[in-house]
Amino acid sequence: MELEELLKDREFDEGQKRLNEALVIAHREWENVRSSLELSGDIGEFDKEDFMIGLIEEDVIIREPLLSPTKSVSVYAPTYYPMYFVKNVLTMDQKLSEEGYSTIEALYVYVELATKAAQRLGLKGSFAVSFGAGYGSARSGWIAEKGYPIERELFVKMFFRNRKKSYDWGFFWSSVKENLNGIFIKFQAWQDDESLYKKEVKSDAIVKPMLV
Repeated sequence: MELEELLKDREFDEGQKRLNEALVIAHREWENVRSSLELSGDIGEFDKEDFMIGLIEEDVIIREPLLSPTKSVSVYAPTYYPMYFVKNVLTMDQKLSEEGYSTIEALYVYVELATKAAQRLGLKGSFAVSFGAGYGSARSGWIAEKGYPIERELFVKMFFRNRKKSYDWGFFWSSVKENLNGIFIKFQAWQDDESLYKKEVKSDAIVKPMLV
């Protein structure tokens, strides 16, 4: 076998190993979300087809112009793309023992997982995305520019309404499950009743512009 072919095979094997590792971690974290939302319903099994599963090297993605605005958590954070799901899962897991879920990568992973979970439970469009972004913020302490800001803020406010604002919480805690169920019920009510949504959410948005 030529050296070039051997190196390609090695790279493929390493990539496949990383991919398999990421899927195991993603499945574990999906089960955490599943447990935390069980009072709202069963989100079902993890399905890799619901996510952009693949390996991408960051240096092959070039944005033009280079200074164009991105949907990043900050100018210092990696740009948010669903295609980075595997990379974020692996990096999040590497940091887990020292930093817990208080990382940018955990934010991105949980935006993806919780958005899909919300869709499985019946939320649609911006309601599902805002629910996922709110979950990611409550989990990590970071903010992703996904969904509507006012809905994300209300999610976090409702999540911490009866507890100290600490991001070191457990998926299996009864208080966490109860708070998440209350938030889901509220989001579902807003989705089903436009007048209620305008009264409880849109009125605040007049003062705070709702940016996508």
